[in-house]
Amino acid sequence: MPPLLLIHPVGVGLSSRFWDRFIRRWHADDPESELFAPDLIGCGEAYCSSDPLTPDDWAQPLVAMLRERNDGPAVVVAQGTTLPIALAMLERAPELVCGLVAISPPGWRVLQETFPIERSQQLWRWLFQGPVGNLFYRYARRRDFLKSFSQKNLFAQAEAVDEEWLQALNEGSRNMNSRWAVYSFLAGFWRRDWEPQLTGLRLPLQVVFGGSATGIGRSRSWDDLDQRLATYRDKLPDAVIETIPGRNVLPYESPVDCVNCVRRWFFDQRWPSRQRR
Repeated sequence: MPPLLLIHPVGVGLSSRFWDRFIRRWHADDPESELFAPDLIGCGEAYCSSDPLTPDDWAQPLVAMLRERNDGPAVVVAQGTTLPIALAMLERAPELVCGLVAISPPGWRVLQETFPIERSQQLWRWLFQGPVGNLFYRYARRRDFLKSFSQKNLFAQAEAVDEEWLQALNEGSRNMNSRWAVYSFLAGFWRRDWEPQLTGLRLPLQVVFGGSATGIGRSRSWDDLDQRLATYRDKLPDAVIETIPGRNVLPYESPVDCVNCVRRWFFDQRWPSRQRR
């Protein structure tokens, strides 16, 4: 069976630790499976760049890691708005990806709507690079803000925002240079029309939504879950599209349901034999 390459979301304090519960649950049932959860540039233990980051920038080290392993393609599991990073990997090295799982992906309009690069550059230069950006990150990494934001936007149940989650975010955001990865997302450098790439995929594809899924920010009012499901099923008729309990961070808030859902799909596929390249 191919390994799973897990791409964590980008946000204040987020890193590969996001996948800890998912990996523990998966290995409890199948300890021999290979799961890789690297830190993305600017997150966790990875090096930080003070330049704006694009999906291709984040994809490059992941592709390099798979090439170095030299052990065949992987199934990429992308959380939330890191789906474009997985698509950038497929652009760069399609032979290294044999399947894709998109957990809590953005609404279709978000994936399809291009954000003007000039606007992203203006936000970067005049807002995020200046003293306001520095002060905002210091505010955003406060425990009270992280707890409130998580309860309002990420978790289905407020009490699920526990000490383990808050402590991980606190540790992950201590390095002020981690703000550049977050600001790269907020400035919209990942935004372009990804629809042609996504609808053109010719590999096993699973999409998993939380039964309480919502948009974040302006996208909150763009579509409800039923509309989102209908659009994804219309646009991706060959994909396996499912819902499980939870909201927007399913591998953390619903690890048992999330693992069971992905495992069923994973073991239903006929994967190519793994051959060293």
